[in-house]
Amino acid sequence: MNYRYIFLSSRYSGFSDEFEDKFRYNTYFISNYLSQQVRKLHLPADGEYNMFYCNVTKDESSIREGVEASLDVNLHVDESEISQYLQLSREVDRYEFYLSLLERGYRYASTVRDIPVDEFLKLHQQLRDNGYKNERLFKKKQLRDYGIKIELHHVLTTYSYNLILSIYDLHKHLLASGSIYETYPHYIYFNKTARHLVFEDGKMIITDFLDHPQFVCNLEDMAKGIIKSVCVDEDTQKYIPNEENMADFEILKW
Repeated sequence: MNYRYIFLSSRYSGFSDEFEDKFRYNTYFISNYLSQQVRKLHLPADGEYNMFYCNVTKDESSIREGVEASLDVNLHVDESEISQYLQLSREVDRYEFYLSLLERGYRYASTVRDIPVDEFLKLHQQLRDNGYKNERLFKKKQLRDYGIKIELHHVLTTYSYNLILSIYDLHKHLLASGSIYETYPHYIYFNKTARHLVFEDGKMIITDFLDHPQFVCNLEDMAKGIIKSVCVDEDTQKYIPNEENMADFEILKW
């Protein structure tokens, strides 16, 4: 098997539930970036697994092959380290802490397994060189009848996932750019939601993996540089920022 995933988590860490939830969300953009990039390298694993799973824990460090095709590394982290981490005010310092945990996990695992440490660390540097951004193209389309070109990008940060719509005229001058879909920064909330792009009846429609409509934008508005979307799926509406869940989004920030 080749590596397809590099994942940092805090499941059953022994730290507080609040810490585990926040850490899981805040770190996912890095796990997602590294996973997307490691697939391009076609690096073979030394066992029947395709995921390097690094889990911080109060317990002693340990290594085992998991039941879900993963090499599970439980990495001991002192409470003092977590306390220092929670005091970090600069986002870049937090990002570097996450990367340092993964590096410790790689090096610990490499004492008993054949881990491509150097290749993994090159991906860390690639993320740094990219400004710690996790952004990739979703769709692009030229709409001559409306005099515009559009691009949609998946943008994943430590605080949220956004589907960003950018509108250009036919001479490639930017008319407007903004989010048409925001949710929590974890794949369980967005991975299956924004899959396809449909144009019909003067509308741009984002559909999910089953082709169910999720978000609708008016093409005439878009031609005027107006970015506005309507979520038409009741279940998806629960996980975009609203009065009931705003506190859940805010708690991810500090």
